[in-house]
Amino acid sequence: MTGKTHLSVGTAAAVCVTQPQNLSSLLLCLGTAAIGSVISDIDVTTSESRDELNKITVITVLVIAALAFAEWKWNVGIRYRFQKESSIYRLTVSFLIFLGVCTFGKNQPHRSFMHSLPALVLLSGIVYGIFPDITPYFSAAMLSHMLIDMLNYKNVRILYPLKFGISLDLCHADGLVSKALFHAGMAVLTIMVLFLLYRMYFH
Repeated sequence: MTGKTHLSVGTAAAVCVTQPQNLSSLLLCLGTAAIGSVISDIDVTTSESRDELNKITVITVLVIAALAFAEWKWNVGIRYRFQKESSIYRLTVSFLIFLGVCTFGKNQPHRSFMHSLPALVLLSGIVYGIFPDITPYFSAAMLSHMLIDMLNYKNVRILYPLKFGISLDLCHADGLVSKALFHAGMAVLTIMVLFLLYRMYFH
C-alpha cells in the first residue's frame, strides 16, 4: 500500500477505535496515529520507497509542529496532560530508545521486523514511556498498517524473527485496492472527526 493509504486508513482506524472524548485527545489521536500509521515503512529499501521514508520524517516533524502550535495558540491542554502523565526525562530516554529500535528495524528486510507483532508491542511500550495517553492511538494505527499490508503479494512476517509470513495475494501495493482504501479511509476519518466534534460541542 502507498504511504497516503496507510496514513488515511491508520488515522481513521485509530479515531474509530479510540473515539477521543475532548479536543486535546482528538488532536493527540490524529497526530500520533499519523506517525504510527507510517512508521512501519521505515524499513523500505528501493529508491522509490526512500521517498516514502522521507515523507515519514516530514509527517513526524509536521505533526509535532502542529501539536505545538495548537497548544501555543489555543491552549488545548496537551502540555497539562503531558506534565501530569510524563516528564522530560521519560520523554528523552524513551525517545532515544524509540530511535534505537527504529534504527534496528530500518536495517531489516522490508515487511519483517517493523511489520511484526514483536515490533508493535515493543514500540507501543516505548510510546507508553513517552506519554501513556497516546499509546492506544499509536498501536491502532500501526496495527492497521500491518493488517492492510497483508492484502499484498509480498509476505508480512508478522511473527518475526520466524520466517513465516502472511500474504492474501489480493492486490498490488499501488493498485486499485490501495486507491479504494485511501478514499474509504479519508471518508471514514472525515465523518468520525465531524461526529466527535459535534458530540463534544453540541450534544
